Amino acid sequence: MNISKYIIPVLVLSTMFGGYFLRHAFTQPTTSAIFESSQSGGNLEDNLTLTCKVQGVKCKGTANFFTKLYTDIAGISTLETVASDHKAVFTYNPKVISPDDIRAIMEKPIRLNNGSTKQIFTCLEMK
Repeated sequence: MNISKYIIPVLVLSTMFGGYFLRHAFTQPTTSAIFESSQSGGNLEDNLTLTCKVQGVKCKGTANFFTKLYTDIAGISTLETVASDHKAVFTYNPKVISPDDIRAIMEKPIRLNNGSTKQIFTCLEMK
């Protein structure tokens, strides 16, 4: 079997270009939630943005579970997670909820099916 000497470089280059052009597909938000304006508490122009690096957000399933933690929390307008970057971006009203409150909800131990509790998410960084 005679393989052209160009086949390996062509495969390597096509893989590199394919990865470059597909990178946007893997950095899009995994989940995106807009919460009711009545619970966000006030004018949207008063809201601030908080970006957290979150250990525990690994895939679409954990990102969805993470988002559900904040569905009934007053003061949070939007939440966007990116599992590939382990990132959560909150838009919140600082008059209603603080970054420390957001972190406390995130790091609160979760009750498992067997009755025990476990801390699933840990905030590694807040900006």
